[in-house]
This record gives sequence, structure tokens and C-alpha cells, in this order.
Amino acid sequence: MQTEQIQIGKYQADDHIITATKDEGLVCDCQFEGDCQHIKQVLEDIRSAKYGASFRIMERSQLKLCKYCNSKNLKKWGVRKTKQGQVQTFKCADCNKRFTANFGFEKMRYNEVLITRSLQMYFTGMSVRDIADCFEQENIKVSYRTIYNWVSKYSRMVSNYVNGIIPRVGNWFRADEVWVKINGKQCYLFASMDDETRYWLSSDLADNKFQHNADNLLLMTKQQAGKAPRNFITDGLPAYKKSAKRVFGKKTYHISNAGIRSKKTNKNIHPTNNKMERLNGEIRDREKVFRGLKKMDTEILNGMKVYYNFTKKHSGINGKTPAEQAGIKVDGINKWKTLIQNAKLYQISN
Repeated sequence: MQTEQIQIGKYQADDHIITATKDEGLVCDCQFEGDCQHIKQVLEDIRSAKYGASFRIMERSQLKLCKYCNSKNLKKWGVRKTKQGQVQTFKCADCNKRFTANFGFEKMRYNEVLITRSLQMYFTGMSVRDIADCFEQENIKVSYRTIYNWVSKYSRMVSNYVNGIIPRVGNWFRADEVWVKINGKQCYLFASMDDETRYWLSSDLADNKFQHNADNLLLMTKQQAGKAPRNFITDGLPAYKKSAKRVFGKKTYHISNAGIRSKKTNKNIHPTNNKMERLNGEIRDREKVFRGLKKMDTEILNGMKVYYNFTKKHSGINGKTPAEQAGIKVDGINKWKTLIQNAKLYQISN
């Protein structure tokens, strides 16, 4: 007997009712099996924060709609041979466009499992040469340069997609800076995070620590979070104090001089900035493996932000990812694959 689904919300799109259930996510009354165009419309509305609800990034492993016109009139149109096997090709009867089922990985010589494994291995701390050596032991020959190209390509694609999703964050934000090497020169990465969910909100690279204007970082932070914080925790860098007033406004209380030890001021205990220091440690550990970054506008940092928020589990939030803690659910075991597929569909629709 089918169990009754617990309804947690309802939405409307083109005179159709979409019900949000606890177990199955969004279900449309048009009875189409899969993600119909009405569900896609609601997902985009949620993504742009039109609805105050959790956001679900759906697994797209089985193709049921045309990715160009959302038609369900699809026909199998032969297969395409690749180095790793055959890929099914489809043709849409309405728009006459042909495409493969492995969207997001079109025209790639290697399959999505190998590519997503490489991304996860790279951002967990392995170099591209070490990853290539591991694959060679499995009798898979892939160049370290190819692996680096995968990292750059998909870091850019996925970050462009997830940066438009508004996480459900708290009212306490943090910010700090850490030095990184860019093309042999010491630079500084300014970053911000939400205190409650540990969601990495934004980052900004600067040539100089003390002469940098933090306005851009805080503007991106406010845009990513969809609001200004009630409390803002930083160290004593003067740039934060000036920018917090300009960008966040008078309603935000700025707590400066936070470090790794608590300080008593005016009978109150100043909070530490240890959570932000932990993120800095992650960045420094990865930067050693990268052996420095090549350019200021590198995609590697964007990819690391995606890894930190969406695939890395944190013991400080009960083994969840910051995205899960912020109300963003990513379907499937292979999170990178789900993110890439949805980023590709978003790319096509725009």
C-alpha cells in the first residue's frame, strides 16, 4: 500500500499545482513522470529566492524531457561511440534537435565517473599528477593536463550555477583574509562565511592586505546571502570596519578584533573567529598542493568553494555539508555529477 506523502508546501505554475512532499520533493498534478516544465519553473523561482523554501538540486541521471524545449516527444536516435563505451543519442520530435543523455559531459572522451572522481580527488588535496598516477595503476591513461582542464572547466560551470542559489543562512556572518601565492607573488584572499551553517558565501583576491577595500567582498556577501547580517565578526583590519558601515548599514553590529582566543571587553566575552580560521586552514592546505595559483581570476578557487559547500562533510555540523545545513539538498551519491548536469541545463536555458 502506498504511504501517504507529508505535504510541506504548494506552488503554482501555469495553472498547475506543484506539491512539495517530504520524501519525493516536488510533484506536479500534470502526472508527467519526471521533472516537467512546471516543476522546472518552480525550481527556478525557488532558486531566485521567490519562495522562502529549501532548494533541491535534482538528480538528472535519466533523461525524460528535451533539454532545449522541454518536450517529452523524444526518440532514440542511435548511439555515439566513445573511448569508454557507447552513449545513447536522442532526437526531439518537436524542435528536431539531437543530443546525448550524458548532458554536461558531451563530447568528452572519458565518462562522467572518471571526471567527477578527478574533481573530488583534486579538491581533497591530491595533485593532478598524483591523480593521473592513480588512474594509470587502474590501466586508465589520462594526462595530468587533461585533468587540470576538467577542473577548470567544471569549476567555472558549476560555480556560475550555484552562485545564483540563495542559501538559508543565519544572522551572524564572519570574514577574514589569508595569504596565497599567485604567479609567485604573495596575495591575499578575503573570504566570508555564515556562522550557523558554515556556508562559504564569497571571496575576493587582493594584491595588498592593508590597502584593500573590502566593499566588493561585502557586496558579494550580501548578494549571495540575500540579506545583511545582524552581527558581523572580523579581526581588527580597518578595511572591514569602513566597508561594514557602507555596505551593511547601521543595523549591523560589527564585532572586530576577534581572534583565536576569547577576549573580555566591557564585561562581555568577545567571540573568537576560529570557524573562519578553519576555512583559512583548508585554503592554505589546498594552496600548497596547487603550488601556487597562476592568475588572479583563476577558476580553481571557485571550484574549491563548490567543494567546500556542496561535497565536503563537516564534523562541526553533524557530518552535513554547509549546503545541506543551509537548506540546499543535492540528490544522488555523486554530488559533482548532479551539480554538473543541473549547471549544464541552466546554461542551456539562459
